[in-house]
Amino acid sequence: MSREQIEPDYSELFRYAGFARQKLGEVTDEQMTTLAQAAVADISEAMNCRSVYAKFPLELLEGDRIGFADKLLSSHHLMLNLHDCHSVYLFAATLGPAVDKCIQKESRINPAKAVMMQAAGAMFIEKYCDLFIQFLGQQEAEQGNSLRPRYSPGFGDVPLTVQKTFFELLECQKNLALTLNDSLIMSPEKSVTAFVGVYK
Repeated sequence: MSREQIEPDYSELFRYAGFARQKLGEVTDEQMTTLAQAAVADISEAMNCRSVYAKFPLELLEGDRIGFADKLLSSHHLMLNLHDCHSVYLFAATLGPAVDKCIQKESRINPAKAVMMQAAGAMFIEKYCDLFIQFLGQQEAEQGNSLRPRYSPGFGDVPLTVQKTFFELLECQKNLALTLNDSLIMSPEKSVTAFVGVYK
């Protein structure tokens, strides 16, 4: 999936930037509109969208315990998300390190544009993940399956420590050049990990 396939969503960009869900033509400040367009152009040019994923049989056990790939996780919220699922995908996606460097460089020159670039990066990684899930969904539909909405570590009662499981099973550092610091934050910053349940 190439970056050219990802259409920018300005209403989402402005939402991430702290505006209401406005579209490009609804922003009255001409400077903000210009910054948003420039941010989209720069991030689009810098990003190198990549992903890795694996599918595992799923066990839903008593006490909100979830088993996959010889791992055991306790989470009420993830259990609700994976209800009736027989398998689960683990996936990781990133826009690549050039995006972070681009934003860091701009923050020293034009902080206002850097804010828009942060928002554009968030918008693009979410759009990429959505397209990736559509791709998985099309594959699963051929087998009579459907997908649950993706669910990422750090949401609800799923701890960020689960990131270590993703990095182990998907070999994120080897396959995507992703790293995980002591605070369990990923680098490059514009990266996502998530569970995706599969059900009949």
